[in-house]
Amino acid sequence: MSHVAEPRKKYETWRSTSDISFTVKHSYAYMNHFTYLVIACMALSIMVAGCVQPSTTPSIPVPTSVTPATPLPSATPLTDPALLGTWYLKAMTGPGGSSPVQTISPQMDATFSGQGDISGFAGCNHYSGQYILTGEALPNGWGISVGPVLSTLMYCAGTSDIEARFLSSLQNATSYSVTGDTLTITDHHGGALVFQRTAYGPTAVPRGL
Repeated sequence: MSHVAEPRKKYETWRSTSDISFTVKHSYAYMNHFTYLVIACMALSIMVAGCVQPSTTPSIPVPTSVTPATPLPSATPLTDPALLGTWYLKAMTGPGGSSPVQTISPQMDATFSGQGDISGFAGCNHYSGQYILTGEALPNGWGISVGPVLSTLMYCAGTSDIEARFLSSLQNATSYSVTGDTLTITDHHGGALVFQRTAYGPTAVPRGL
């Protein structure tokens, strides 16, 4: 009996070991199959995603109403009828009335147009430029700005210094006043150019300020 039981025991042990080995092998095979299936599904998903393009709806521009800009009205230059026309220089002064210069010959003048132009003869050269009336009330009259002034380039030994002083004072003008037939232009240094409405005659004599 002991001899029969021993082989049976060995058979049962071998069978148990075989069952375990089979179960392990079967589990490995199942896991491998499952892994392959998962990888295949992932690859298929990637291929499908690459082939399908996302649908995009073309953007349609929204029409916008454009309101045309309204042009701003241009400022009308100020004019003063009393200033217009030709004035003839009769005297120049430095700041505060110092260093007066009386002028008759050669005759120096300034002509103011209604379009904001100024021109004239400065004793040796002719000049031209622009002027603007500011409309501001100042102690010496009404606001004015002159320049830039351009002139010819002749040199006259007897009058060049007076001409340079005249043009400098004219371009630095800050105010003007008209009283009867007299025009006075004052510069920012306090100097003045004094004009009269009528031209000098051949026998004119300086009368001072």
